[in-house]
Amino acid sequence: MPFTARSQPARDAVLAAARRAFATHGFERATVRAIAADAGVDASMVIRYFGSKDGLFGAATDVDLALPDLGQVPPEDRGVVLASRFVALWDDPAAGEVLTLLLRSAPTSERAAERVREVFAVQVASMVRGLDDGRGGAVRRAGALSSYILGTALTRYVLRLPPVADAPPGEVVATMGPILQGILDG
Repeated sequence: MPFTARSQPARDAVLAAARRAFATHGFERATVRAIAADAGVDASMVIRYFGSKDGLFGAATDVDLALPDLGQVPPEDRGVVLASRFVALWDDPAAGEVLTLLLRSAPTSERAAERVREVFAVQVASMVRGLDDGRGGAVRRAGALSSYILGTALTRYVLRLPPVADAPPGEVVATMGPILQGILDG
């Protein structure tokens, strides 16, 4: 359904309420009625805007990683550039909220786990395939990159384990960069 400028504030309120509900209760226990009540709209409006709870979850967890074109980066700098992008994403209030919601929900929600796979498998694999130099293994390298990035994010943003959680962003990038570089180099 197309959205009008008049409906945008209500739609935004529903998305914010959905992110809170999914982060707190997970996909399975969050309800459309509770999300609508939190947003100050009728439940029928949620369905009108998003079609279903699944559609709402997809919209609430839509995130474009906007990964850099590493083909335009000197090969020896790719790990640091990629690490910088991911730290900036997680530290961004809007993108970080969605990514943290997904990371917290994925272990207990198949729908959230599926969404993480969609976001990371598709976007990271596409970035790595763009670097294909004939060696192959892009899917494996993308998987290794995603595993390391998600593990670091879990440690820093969800579990908040020191010293990773307390480290300044530049220090996290300096630690991640060489590891990501090694994965990219294969």
